[in-house]
Amino acid sequence: MTSRPDDGSAVLARDAFAATLVRRPGGRLVRSGRFLAAFAAELAWGLLPAPSLSDVLVTRRRDGVERVRVSAGDANVPGEMLAVVQRQLEELDPAAFLAEWGESEPA
Repeated sequence: MTSRPDDGSAVLARDAFAATLVRRPGGRLVRSGRFLAAFAAELAWGLLPAPSLSDVLVTRRRDGVERVRVSAGDANVPGEMLAVVQRQLEELDPAAFLAEWGESEPA
């Protein structure tokens, strides 16, 4: 399969998967700790690495199974990683998308 179909007949990753921004796992105390660490990193003018407060979650449309979960990155602009993933969903076929993120073809 090619990563960019020319005739429009090939299935794109967007047809098989959906990407959303979700809160990182953890209880109230863990989330509060991440938030405080992100705030402290912001006060340090970016000299300290800020923890991510969100993940980008890619699920299979047919059954909702989680296929890829990556950190959304900077707490101030979590949508940047989501935009990267969504752009790849629009451009790649399902196998190429999974390979790009280090996952194997679904069974």
